[in-house]
Amino acid sequence: MWAIWQRQSNIVIFMLDGMGVLCSTLKDGEEAPDSEIKEIQREKPRSSILKMPQSGRPGTRAKEIWRLAIEKREFDTPEDYDKALQSLQLAERKTAFDAKAEDLASEVEKKAAKIVQRIRNYDWENPHGESVDAKDLATEKRTQGEHFLGNVDLINDTKLLKIAKRMPKGAHLHIHFNSCLPAQFLIQQARDIDAMYIRSTLPLTSRENYTASRISFMVMTPHEATHVKGEEKETYVPLGDVTDIDYVSNRWMPYKQFQRQFNFVDENHTRLSGTTGAETWLERKMLISEDEAHGCSQTGRGIWEKFNYRTQMMKGLFAYESAFRNYTKECIKDFVRDNIQYAEIRPNFMATNSLKSDDGTRTIGNEGIMNIINEELHRTMQEIRSKGQYFGGMKVIYCTPRSFDRGKIEIALDECIDLKKKYQKLLCGFDLVGHEEMGNELRHFVPEFLAFRRKCRDQKLDIPFLFHCGETLEVGGKVDGNLFDAILLNAKRIGHGYAVARHPILMEIFKEKKIAIESCPISNEVLGLTPNIAGHNLPVLLANDVPYHPYLTISIK
Repeated sequence: MWAIWQRQSNIVIFMLDGMGVLCSTLKDGEEAPDSEIKEIQREKPRSSILKMPQSGRPGTRAKEIWRLAIEKREFDTPEDYDKALQSLQLAERKTAFDAKAEDLASEVEKKAAKIVQRIRNYDWENPHGESVDAKDLATEKRTQGEHFLGNVDLINDTKLLKIAKRMPKGAHLHIHFNSCLPAQFLIQQARDIDAMYIRSTLPLTSRENYTASRISFMVMTPHEATHVKGEEKETYVPLGDVTDIDYVSNRWMPYKQFQRQFNFVDENHTRLSGTTGAETWLERKMLISEDEAHGCSQTGRGIWEKFNYRTQMMKGLFAYESAFRNYTKECIKDFVRDNIQYAEIRPNFMATNSLKSDDGTRTIGNEGIMNIINEELHRTMQEIRSKGQYFGGMKVIYCTPRSFDRGKIEIALDECIDLKKKYQKLLCGFDLVGHEEMGNELRHFVPEFLAFRRKCRDQKLDIPFLFHCGETLEVGGKVDGNLFDAILLNAKRIGHGYAVARHPILMEIFKEKKIAIESCPISNEVLGLTPNIAGHNLPVLLANDVPYHPYLTISIK
């Protein structure tokens, strides 16, 4: 039994059977009887290392009845057919990736699984069966396999999610750092920042412009807000007022002034005004709606363009010291609240992604960013321990855009080595990020990657490649080809790997080399790779033991 749990756009997949964790809530929402809890608690803890089944190898397939039936090509009676069918189904179950764990499950594990299944059955009827719309009017029953964006309100009300939040998640390994916390967190951080400025592509003078406008933020000095650098000299540009009909596109406006003047009536005829109204509107602008993601005219590139706009809008709210520090600290605490034991975050490292001091007068480069992460990690870890909580730790994957040219990638790789020397325990890998179809393929940078490997070897540094690749529906294109490059470049893990399921030879190599896949079903759904969660290829990878690990360790405490 598997549950899929979502943090922002990122997925943690974990097994409910065999974890030795029990929720005390039953199907009807009542507390489980004390006798059930006590009975489970009295059972002795155990720790087992279980050999994983090896599909297609001796000892893992039932051969007798169903193989004989196939060879015979006929059945004497319906009973013989039923026996062959049961034998074939049993053989299939025995080759499942979790077959051994299920076969050797203890009584407490089986009991926990039954309770969780009862709770899942309850969730299928409530709240899905009794869902209401925004006006509290009853709607038709929504099923579990519908779009995440259309069902997230119901998911948040399920008892299964409450169990999932309490269960230990060994690691969260696919985390774009600027998308970990709700947009509201960064918006509220900016309330009292005097040096924060806002601009728009359109004057905010009509409902249409409020919808179509593109908003960006930046912390800077008043001089920077009113001067544009040219090749030879600076040009003075006056501040603008985004609420004025004569507003000139992309002129900066002090954010505090924007909050004071904000006044907007939305499509529901609700008036939004002042700081609270401005923050509500901005939060809505940052979120992708179900209609945007799955509209009948939407394309893969179209939704990526909308996704990139959201990250660009958030960039300025993330790029000053106090917000970055508070965000780092709160992100770690959020991991603890969700019982995530270990995490690897992916900040973007590039010259234009530096932080500013809160007054805009000082720039903090990539080394300074690493230092802030390191400081906040240690401070927050001390706070976590003082409360008797547990968090195993956090590391950083150096990320830079795949849209860069070879010269910039070489500089980034060299900086990655320098940062690894200074933060050996913190930096754990290198990745290229961004839309694969619009960026450079991995093979474009092979000379730089090979030189990087030699430098790491000569300096006795371990910086594995953890590439985003194969995030595509195409076969034979450059994005699909990144899977081949990731293998030859000895990637330790890959992000998404959606196309792997279409390559049987590559699947075998992934198993042989134990290349792990960071699967992100909800992200893949929102960005158009699968129509819904039920159509995702993760079950195909699991059924083929990709990636294959010969041993499964189960610890019950």
